[in-house]
Amino acid sequence: MIKQPLKTLAITAVLTAAMTISANAASSGGATVATNALNLRNAPSTSAAIMTVAPSGSLVVVGGKVNDEWYKVVYRGATGYMSSRYLNYSEVMDGDLGFGIVRGSDVLIRATPDFSAAVVGSHQNGTRVNILGVYGSWYKVLCGSTVGFIHSDYIALNGGVADDFSSEASAAGQVIVDTAMKYMGVPYVWGGTSASGFDCSGLVYYVYKECGYTINRTAASIYQNGYAVDRASLKVGDAICFSSNSSYIGHVGIYIGDGQFIHASSGSGKVIISDLDSNYYNTHYVGARRIV
Repeated sequence: MIKQPLKTLAITAVLTAAMTISANAASSGGATVATNALNLRNAPSTSAAIMTVAPSGSLVVVGGKVNDEWYKVVYRGATGYMSSRYLNYSEVMDGDLGFGIVRGSDVLIRATPDFSAAVVGSHQNGTRVNILGVYGSWYKVLCGSTVGFIHSDYIALNGGVADDFSSEASAAGQVIVDTAMKYMGVPYVWGGTSASGFDCSGLVYYVYKECGYTINRTAASIYQNGYAVDRASLKVGDAICFSSNSSYIGHVGIYIGDGQFIHASSGSGKVIISDLDSNYYNTHYVGARRIV
């Protein structure tokens, strides 16, 4: 994915940075799959591993052209590479691109895809919006009854995009995060292990299972899976564990990058994104396990 650090800038700083943001944008346009089926690969090579297959007519977000043969793209929340020979590219493309999660504080929605356009609303980190199109480095969004444009640096497509392949990310780890993001807002249910309700370890267990990995069920036993990694070396998709008032390992979530993690929170009553450095989680942090 085209990874950008979270931008929690004041509005004036966002306006000041407008000229430099576009150079690092998460999107450059869209494309339609123009063959019966097109492989999404984890590297720009026909010998690279296939992550998934997009059928004819599928819409993808294009992050950039790697060379004359390959585009870096986002398809259904996963970032990889597709052959440019089988994609019809357009800088502006309307269509159902799923949903996105706002990544930043006081992110502005504008009337047109321009930093000088009128502001028609704003959203906080974690807000879910429907993506109605891609306009260069901007996404056309719908949230409630408001239709407008948000710069792609501040949107994670299908919950997990707005990134590049940074040192924090791996293709497998990002797929884990993208899958987890689908369940933002799902209710917290003690003992829950389904899309109708999760407890903390139930969410982690379910997401990994959906992605083809078998792990233990409880927070404490998940801490036995994979291998330990230092906090400074966290990567997207790592399972991160916390102590609780009653247990050495009593809570678990999935690291999504930029110092944040997704988890089923009993206190909030739903699946949310939290800051790893917030007072409670910083104090109760125990360690992380790399499983993929």
